[in-house]
Amino acid sequence: MNIRSVLSVFALTLSSVLIGGCEMIFSKPGAQPPAAEVVPEPINTLLPTQIRIHPFTGMRVLSEKGNIKGIDVRIEAIDAFGDTNKAFGQFRFELYQFKPNSPDPKGARLAVWNENVEDFESNRRHWSSIARTYQFKLAWNHPIPVGQKFVLVTVFQSRFTERLFAERMFVSER
Repeated sequence: MNIRSVLSVFALTLSSVLIGGCEMIFSKPGAQPPAAEVVPEPINTLLPTQIRIHPFTGMRVLSEKGNIKGIDVRIEAIDAFGDTNKAFGQFRFELYQFKPNSPDPKGARLAVWNENVEDFESNRRHWSSIARTYQFKLAWNHPIPVGQKFVLVTVFQSRFTERLFAERMFVSER
């Protein structure tokens, strides 16, 4: 092969990557990249740019009878102005054991919950207008000793924003 042929193949490959996008190379064969909906300016500044697990998150008794225990999670969706705002999408919660003295505090994964707030009713059901947070009561019927440390990881995914992540260590209470 001469140099002209090699350069032609290289140029053809480079142009197909630039036109088709790099995601297509790394995705599964036949898979289409998700189509993100474009939100016009300035409305896009009101979409979440980060999420935060609120400090009120913790292990609690979730029912009035006291027979359902779990995690009472409070999530803030923060927009480009730094204000807490509403979000439409899906939350994924992952609970891990706490691993002390480690750069990554997540130990073994203990539980996973998925919550969808894409539709109007579910969004309204989880939204607390007083606290300006989303509240999720995640049932977890395992014995929880007082003073045990956990790591909660939250992932938010929406067709309007990039995937957002938050992580918080908390201690179980009485």
